[in-house]
Amino acid sequence: GADVAAVVLIATNTLLAACAGAVLAMILSVFVTGKPDLSYALNGMLAGLVGITANCDSVTNIESLAIGAIAGMLVVGGMVLLEKVRIDDPVGAWPVHGLCGIWGGIATGIFGGHPLGVQVLGSLVIPAWSFVTMFALFYGLKLAGILRVSEKEELEGLDVTEHGTVNYPEFVQPVTSID
Repeated sequence: GADVAAVVLIATNTLLAACAGAVLAMILSVFVTGKPDLSYALNGMLAGLVGITANCDSVTNIESLAIGAIAGMLVVGGMVLLEKVRIDDPVGAWPVHGLCGIWGGIATGIFGGHPLGVQVLGSLVIPAWSFVTMFALFYGLKLAGILRVSEKEELEGLDVTEHGTVNYPEFVQPVTSID
């Protein structure tokens, strides 16, 4: 049979971290945008979930709140940083999954009773490996000339060329010529 106490701890910690991430991100969104922003809160919720995933079975409820709250702060900081350096990440995927995934690994060493050095090393090696392999892949695709869509498709929008529909008609400009 299942360890009921462990299942309850995991479910509770997961919920608490998600809530803490959402609340902190919503509060910080007021300072960033001048008003409460639902997209920040939702990314904060996801950030809390990502941050707690590696350690939900090995931390206390209070620690899960701290992990989620820090993840909520990190995701907002990451989104602001990407905007400032003009990196296009419209849904905040890197701050949520990358930054908060690293945080979750490190938090496992801080709060979860696992060796901190090993957790930090793993939290740095995994993104480094991903960067090196993806750089090689995308550079190869670029050299092969298949990384980008055509200029016409870029101007029309991939909603039209790939899916035959326009999701944001206010942004569509008709293409008459590519000269």
